[in-house]
Amino acid sequence: MKDTKKVDFSDFNIKITRRNFLSSILASPLLFYGCVSKKSNRWKWDELSQDAKNNLHCVDLSDLKEDLPLDIKSRKVILEITEDWERGYEGFPYDDSFFGYPTVVRNIHGPNPDYKYYLFYAHHMVGSCIGVAISDNIEGPYIKLKDIDKKRKNSCVLCPPNPSPENLFHYSTPVVVWNEEKQAWFMYFHYYKNEFDIGKGHQKTALAICKDLSTHIWEPLTDESGNLIPVLPTTRERWMNSQSSYHAIQRLPNGTWLAFLRGTGGSYEVAQGKKIWVQDPCALGFATSNDGIHWNYFPENPIIHQKDGGGGRDGVYKPRFVGFLGNDEYLLCWSESRYYDKDPRIIYGKTSDFKHIKRDKRGYAKFIPKYDGIITPWREGKYLYLFTGKELLTMELPV
Repeated sequence: MKDTKKVDFSDFNIKITRRNFLSSILASPLLFYGCVSKKSNRWKWDELSQDAKNNLHCVDLSDLKEDLPLDIKSRKVILEITEDWERGYEGFPYDDSFFGYPTVVRNIHGPNPDYKYYLFYAHHMVGSCIGVAISDNIEGPYIKLKDIDKKRKNSCVLCPPNPSPENLFHYSTPVVVWNEEKQAWFMYFHYYKNEFDIGKGHQKTALAICKDLSTHIWEPLTDESGNLIPVLPTTRERWMNSQSSYHAIQRLPNGTWLAFLRGTGGSYEVAQGKKIWVQDPCALGFATSNDGIHWNYFPENPIIHQKDGGGGRDGVYKPRFVGFLGNDEYLLCWSESRYYDKDPRIIYGKTSDFKHIKRDKRGYAKFIPKYDGIITPWREGKYLYLFTGKELLTMELPV
């Protein structure tokens, strides 16, 4: 029989009250201080299996004989809208382009590994939950949880309380990463709560934890009142004072937790006697952690943005994924659009410190990013699978 015991947060050496949580952030020794350490004895990357590396979301590209290709081999739809909750709150505007946001892991860890692929997904409308679909093969087909367990009303594993068009509550953009030290799955997701007037922005990134992936039991990190605790909050600085969300989160080969951040800033202005929100184009930055819970933002943030001197576009910037090239060098994949968010294009860059980025001289990739959110990479031999929106893209690697 499977152990369905809920997560005991005492196992994680944290106290779940906002005061104590914030105190622990200030008191906790942040190992990396806004930089990426090149040395760590916590694990040996080269001894990890391909699946174990994939579950950390920093895709291993260290054996490439040439640069990462600018084009893909194929693309196909792997997710369809079939359940009521996937259409958003009844009576609220519906847009199926805001559906997907997939993150994929293989259940090879924990007390009940079944070696299946778990694809977590959401939408970005009022009432969005986090759902899951499961497959025996990385290419699918992915079967939603409701269709596997006929007793379930839907495929949701994590839902916001009492969403409505008035409060705009939703949970979205999940990223699931295995935490070896805690022997648990960490799910990062963003949620909406308008606290801009008190300096806490609109959207923040929270954390839920699961010990056994096959139970579908996720426990969000909350305070004593049941409020979500943002592990990646908004900032006082303009670049991310509104939204800290849509982040790409991974563990690097040296064990460092890295968040490839998407920050959105803005301000309320008065026009014709009405208070309106004026939003800035998104910019990109980084944060590091030694446990996946307590994060340290780079003081240089934003790192990649419209005026960084790299010759990029003047619209919205979005993190897509991170790859390891070997010899302490990393590949960054992001997209940038024309103002405000038109005609997005994929661009690669290389870095060894996540502060100085060298853009790919070949220019933009040939494949078009049709969907919002990150791209989840998954490596299988000479193929790189890229999960985005409702689709799976396949790239053939030069190995």
